[in-house]
Formats: sequence, C-alpha cells, structure tokens
Amino acid sequence: MNRVLVPLELEGSAPLLGACMQVVSGETMGTTWQVRWLRSDTRSEDALRAVIQQELDLVVAQMSTWLPGSTLAGFNRAPRGSWHVLPEPFAEVLDAAVWMANVSGGAFNPAAGALVNLWGFGPSPRYTDPEFRMPDDEAVQATLAHIDWRELRWDASLRRAHQPGGVRLDLSAIAKGHAVDRVTHRLSRMGIHHALVEVGGELRGQGYGVGGQPWWVDLEPPPALEGASPLACTRVALHGLCVATSGDYRRAFAQAGAHWPHTIDPRDGRPVRHGLASVSVLHQDCMWADAWSTALTVLGPDAGLALAVEHRIAALLVRRESHGRLIETLTPAMEALAG
Repeated sequence: MNRVLVPLELEGSAPLLGACMQVVSGETMGTTWQVRWLRSDTRSEDALRAVIQQELDLVVAQMSTWLPGSTLAGFNRAPRGSWHVLPEPFAEVLDAAVWMANVSGGAFNPAAGALVNLWGFGPSPRYTDPEFRMPDDEAVQATLAHIDWRELRWDASLRRAHQPGGVRLDLSAIAKGHAVDRVTHRLSRMGIHHALVEVGGELRGQGYGVGGQPWWVDLEPPPALEGASPLACTRVALHGLCVATSGDYRRAFAQAGAHWPHTIDPRDGRPVRHGLASVSVLHQDCMWADAWSTALTVLGPDAGLALAVEHRIAALLVRRESHGRLIETLTPAMEALAG
C-alpha cells in the first residue's frame, strides 16, 4: 500500500492555472541540479540558469572541500591559533552545524573533515582508488584527536571561528541543503513563486505545479536485498516543504569482508554499522532537512528516533533486519502528514 504525505497547511501564492512548466539544469558540487518552474512571462531560460548557477557557485566558492581556493579550504590550511571572520553564508551554515553538533552529542560534526578524508570519502585519497586501503585503529585514534568542533570557539555574533590547529571543516552534510534554500529564495525575489528546486537529490518545493497540483515527489527507498520485499512508495506533496535523504547504499566500499558506507560516526571514527539503511527528513528549510537526516543516520534507529521525536522532526527511518527485511518507522511529526 502506498503512502501519501501532505503539508498540514497550504500557503503562498494562488496556483498559476494555464501556465506551462519550464526546466533548467546544470552541474554543481560533483552532482547535478534542476529547477522546474511555472512560466507566466517570457523570461529567458539562459538568464535564469545563470542566476541559479551564480548562487550555487557562491556556495562552492565558500564551502567546498574539493576546491583548493575555497574559504573553507583556506580555514583548514590556516595556522594554529588564528581567527577567521567568515562571509555571511558560510557563517549561517557553520552556526547551524555547530548547533546540530551540540544537540546530537557530536553525531553531526562539522569538524570531522579529517575522518572523511581518512576513510576515502574526501578529495584524496578516494575509496575508489585501486590502492586505497581502509585505515587501521591507530590511524583512526590519531585522527579523532583533531575533530573537536568545540575547539572552533565559534562566535556567531562576530562570525569568527578559531583554528586550533589541524582541524578540517567539512560541511558536505549541510551545505547542499543550504544551496537549495539559496536558489529558492533567489527565485522568490525574482517573482518566481511556483518552483521545484533539486540539487543532488535534495528538494524544495514552493507554490504549485501544473494544473494547481503540488509538487509531487517519491521518497527514495533503500534497495531491498535479494529475496526481500521492497517497501511501498511514499509520495510527498512538496508545498512549502523540503526533503533530504541519507542512506548506507549511495557511496560505500567493501573491504575486510564488510560493507563500509560513507556516513561516518565522528564519535568513534568509523562508518556507521547499526543497520539503519536510510533516513528521510521533511522540513521547511532544506539546510535543516540535510543536517537532520545525517545526524539521525549516525545516531541509529533508537537514539536517532528518540532525538527526532524530542525535536518534533518529521522523519522516516528505514532499518535492515538480519534477514534483509526492511522495516519503516515514522516519527509522530511524519505520521501527522499522512492524515
């Protein structure tokens, strides 16, 4: 049986009945982006594409771990004891990331870039390199000594962060959601109030689609193992809502007889192995949907569910049982959207 989730309230502009849908797309952050919007004027697609790319390029220039000249890369290379005034978008994301780190007890950690690199999920070395070998316990323990987000001594009022020496920021688990929000807000300022924005599988819908329908999207389920029944479809009306999904099946490698997903628990320095296959979060802001989906995935099926319930987060958690069966759990906030 399929599940349909709809927002509790409808808001914003009235539907543009009779308008046609336009689509522009491109590449960013090692993935693709796409924007669908209802067109009621003769606005140039090329001009709109350039504006969207400008917003995305700003996020890359400030927060990319892959771009050597990014603001983030400069902070990571900075000398011990130095202070850095960050540009406003970077500061907004880091402030949210530090808050999430505190709330999750370090399950979400913006200072865990060295761990990400150690396990081959950063710029270099890559887990896809033929010579890559998973780190040993000694390397993990040595890296854990340099990932304390509290040593950043983040001062949000002055937008200042402290480099204690050797700390490598990684905002990959939140910056993409922020990029979705930036694009959506820019479109609104341009008078485009009916759009679906997607960056690398994270989406934000505002207004209505063709025919006055909301922007319908299906949540991505984790793949079922051979012989196990797949999950029913969960369809969401993204009207003033965003969705982000984290899972153990997108980027991973197999070594030492085990499956190692790209989501790393910064508390013990190793990829998660608690059986939580995916977490999908619905939120009004994609930045927060992005961060919450990662934090809950790291925490696991029990602690993650408890924290989501405590903070009234709309989340769908899917765990794998030992025989491969997939089990879904909805938080009360998510169940409320099912009517």
